[in-house]
Amino acid sequence: MTQPPPDDPGWGVRRTSFGSQADAYARGRPPYPLEAIEWVLPAGARRVLDLAAGTGRLTERLLEVGLDVVAVEPLAEMRAHLPAGAQRLDGTAEALPLDDRSVDAVVVGQAFHWFDVPVAMAEIRRVLRLAGTVGLFWNMLDDSEPWIDRLAMILVAEERASFLRNEQDAPYAGIDGMSAPERRLFRHAPIYDVERLVAFVHSRSQTILMPESERHVMIEAVRDVVPAGEFPLPLICEAWRGLRQA
Repeated sequence: MTQPPPDDPGWGVRRTSFGSQADAYARGRPPYPLEAIEWVLPAGARRVLDLAAGTGRLTERLLEVGLDVVAVEPLAEMRAHLPAGAQRLDGTAEALPLDDRSVDAVVVGQAFHWFDVPVAMAEIRRVLRLAGTVGLFWNMLDDSEPWIDRLAMILVAEERASFLRNEQDAPYAGIDGMSAPERRLFRHAPIYDVERLVAFVHSRSQTILMPESERHVMIEAVRDVVPAGEFPLPLICEAWRGLRQA
């Protein structure tokens, strides 16, 4: 997913806007496929950092597989939704509240594009144990499905699977002590209904910052394209895995 530059005047506003829609975020955001999570974790992983954990969609998965999870999230409104089974900490990617070499993996769901990458990667490298991994995830709308394509057009969505390329630029490169990351794609389709999808739309930074009148028009257009009842939401999870080296 394309990363906004930190000197973009809208970057800081967008990346800190989610707290006002924390409830919608908790209800509407999709999970991450277990296969993708298993792929990024090193063998024998025990303690994992969920960085920029949001309301805990990725944290939930990590707890399900029996890991000791540290969830770091800077927004108090989001942090309040994090599962009680995780250690919940206030912090940012650029200043992690963890000791050196204290976790087996660092995972980031739908947030790495908001980081100051050189600073954040230095911190990630610092807290990772040798042979630990970093796993980065983005859920992308599978717009090969016609109604999803119409939805993505209404949302002017940045997270379209059709934007993925065979030769995709890596989210980071040339970080001392970290291998070049490798990528895999995982299809999945969590079950939604119209209200959960509307919550997802409300949780997006572009929607949050819209004037109310424009947001209302967009939400009504979303309702018009959504299937009736419960339906699968076709997604492609883009996953990247890198290794902490000596």
